Amino acid sequence: MSNKLKEITYLTVKHLKNNEIILPGEYSKKFERFAKELEVDITNDDVVLKDLHQNCDKMDKIVKSTSDSLDTIHDSTQKAQVAIANKDEASLANINKELSEMQKQINFLQKELFSDALTGAYNRKWFADFYLNDETFPTNGKMAFIDLNKFKIINDTYGHLLGDQVLKYLVKFLKNELSYDGVDIVRYAGDEFLVLFNDQAVNTLDANDLMLKAQEKLSRQKLKSAKVEALQFSFSFGIVDFKAHDKLDVILEKADELMYENKQKNR
Repeated sequence: MSNKLKEITYLTVKHLKNNEIILPGEYSKKFERFAKELEVDITNDDVVLKDLHQNCDKMDKIVKSTSDSLDTIHDSTQKAQVAIANKDEASLANINKELSEMQKQINFLQKELFSDALTGAYNRKWFADFYLNDETFPTNGKMAFIDLNKFKIINDTYGHLLGDQVLKYLVKFLKNELSYDGVDIVRYAGDEFLVLFNDQAVNTLDANDLMLKAQEKLSRQKLKSAKVEALQFSFSFGIVDFKAHDKLDVILEKADELMYENKQKNR
């Protein structure tokens, strides 16, 4: 349910971001509206609080593991200083082994922190904290904004469990089709995704052509499940160039407009 609450929050903020003043009542009305559209019972305090509590527990575990890792690194550093002073090669070898294991743990924690729990794509925290610099792009590149076509109908017809399978399938498909250095996939909100091509990828790849080919290929794919024999689905996209210091909201708005044009064209 946490993904649904995040999606509702994103949609609410998206529809109110251009308002100079946002009153609590106005925010609540928008939030309730999107909650109803996504069939989330926000009046059920126990369910909502339980889900948020699980999210907090996950973050607490990550924080604790990070703290333990820092303690281990501090301890290994002190040991290394002593071993270097004593020219103790055996101790240095053990310390090197400890640090190698710690690197694996840190990599795992980073994946937990920056990955979308459902699809395995990067999440918005990675995009905001790692890729962007204060809501601006630090380098040149291209960004494709993806929106699944008729995703609400899929959810309404087959249920959210199949909807989740569709989202996971989409990310797996995109990772296979866009498996190049400098290309990253982000789950932005709900059924909206970003494909980011950094400056090196832009210089070596035809991003527009790759997105068109992926779009066409996915439209011919069939997803099988216990509920449906063969489900076909597709996405619309808008792709734009960005330059260093361009603001995210400006680039995102341009990509959103092109995505909508693409969606109208392919209906």
